Amino acid sequence: MNIGIIGRARVGKDTAGKWLVDERGYRRVAFADALKAAALKSDPVIDDGNVGYSFSAMRLSEVVGGYGWERAKEIGDTRRILQELGSAMRAVDPDIWIRPVLAKAIAANDAGVPVVVTDVRYPNEVDSLKRAGFRLIYIERPGVPQLNHESENSLTGSDADYHIVNDGAISSLHTTLEAIWEDIHALESARQALRH
Repeated sequence: MNIGIIGRARVGKDTAGKWLVDERGYRRVAFADALKAAALKSDPVIDDGNVGYSFSAMRLSEVVGGYGWERAKEIGDTRRILQELGSAMRAVDPDIWIRPVLAKAIAANDAGVPVVVTDVRYPNEVDSLKRAGFRLIYIERPGVPQLNHESENSLTGSDADYHIVNDGAISSLHTTLEAIWEDIHALESARQALRH
């Protein structure tokens, strides 16, 4: 059963996705994968924003190459550039980032591998994943600052099938994910049994 994970930045979406990949054999895909590829192709200049890194301005490809995507998103203009590029492309075609994810999901499922989408952030992404049979998990983490961008504020727990409050250790998140996975697996097994 394919899973989509909803939540703001820094709540544990990638950590949850990594658990599903490592422990349950899922393949990770993200709407932002194609966005990041497009941003790297344009390779804008990133100012470090005076946050103490060893450069004042570098190309995005150099920042990502030196620090990796997760750290790069915290450096200077990187997150803003990704958000603006993503929004501009969505204004032209609201499903531009959805089609590649669904194509990857179909290919993985055809090979017998379930998929986890780790960055569900917009209502049309929720709708597309639900139509494709995904189960959705909303993760929130108390105390995480709310960023002021539509990608951080478009969805709530009511958009998901399951809701996790990630307020403990990583092991607690893993235990909660295990219980949710067991429930999803049981529902899928029952559904399959009804089809036969």
